[in-house]
Amino acid sequence: MRKVIAILPAGAVIALVAVTALQASASAALPTGATSTARPASSPLSFRTLMGSYAPTPGPWTKPSAGDGYVISGRVIRFGKAGGLSTAQCTYTVTSGPVLRVCTVDYALNNGLIATSGYINGSAAGAPVTLVVDGGTGAYRYARGYGKLHPTSTGSDVTLHLTG
Repeated sequence: MRKVIAILPAGAVIALVAVTALQASASAALPTGATSTARPASSPLSFRTLMGSYAPTPGPWTKPSAGDGYVISGRVIRFGKAGGLSTAQCTYTVTSGPVLRVCTVDYALNNGLIATSGYINGSAAGAPVTLVVDGGTGAYRYARGYGKLHPTSTGSDVTLHLTG
């Protein structure tokens, strides 16, 4: 069964994102006298992933339609050693013209989990993924930030800029 995806005009999408961002920042303001637990930006966190498995969802397809996607799992390599696991789930939202995929990518590192979401703008297999750090656990419990995932022939190179 295919998911039905509504395509909105670009202006409506931009307006919706802007309003949502403004509402989120307004509701996140600290009360008078409160202090933030966010930490200043740290140096980038960089690592490599080695792909372990790839599966198209909802099953084999030759040309994706809106709602089709894929799941990837792999191993995180840091400083030349195993450093955890990675998973990604991406869904095609637009498949003609400028192809767009939205993704969730999680990294279970030895000292905590980092949850990210992002998008791939383009149909090329090697198109980079722009990431937003949504949060984490353990050493990354206050993590926020942004990053980039660059696909390679065996996995990906990832750089995250954490703030918090």
